[in-house]
Amino acid sequence: MWSWLSVALSGFISVSANESNNKAQAVVFKTLSMVFLLAMIWNVPGEMSAAMSWIASGLIVSVLADTFYILKNHSRLSFIAFLLAQLCYSKAFWLQISGDIVWWLPALLVASGIVLFFLLLPQLDRLIFPVTMMGVVLVQLAWAAGENWLIQQSLASSLGFIGAIVLIASAGMLAIHDYRKPFRYGRYLISGSYLLAHSLITASVVL
Repeated sequence: MWSWLSVALSGFISVSANESNNKAQAVVFKTLSMVFLLAMIWNVPGEMSAAMSWIASGLIVSVLADTFYILKNHSRLSFIAFLLAQLCYSKAFWLQISGDIVWWLPALLVASGIVLFFLLLPQLDRLIFPVTMMGVVLVQLAWAAGENWLIQQSLASSLGFIGAIVLIASAGMLAIHDYRKPFRYGRYLISGSYLLAHSLITASVVL
């Protein structure tokens, strides 16, 4: 319980520091949030599974992505690192899947993604290509997490699927807030949902 509270507190301090333009403090506490999540994985009794290793790798890459994003001097590297982190998470979920694939789930996710894309199209402008790339990676992450949930039908797998969906929502809000039209308390909503997504995905392998 205290570990999760530490993650939330560190995340809140990071957002507040970023809003106050204290970049160094924001980086430190955002990194600390991820370190707490990594510690939860490392403290799981027994040998670390392959899925845990990939989730841990995703958290480490996310630290790089967040650092580049907060410092705002390597936006392309931040974007690439973000995609790599999601691919690490995807690998963790795909490794847990055995048996036949349910094809209605990816069809539903792709259809929902297309509808959302066209709804946001007036807001995207020059962001169409990077948003499309990000959307493809996030949709396949949600597919992997959802497929894992449909097969395992457990609390842990459901948390992973919810985390993937929350991450998609966070990424969508970020694109609109940063590049089109900022909204009230946007930074807190985006960062809060982003950290929640990582926490849920981590919980899927530690519970």
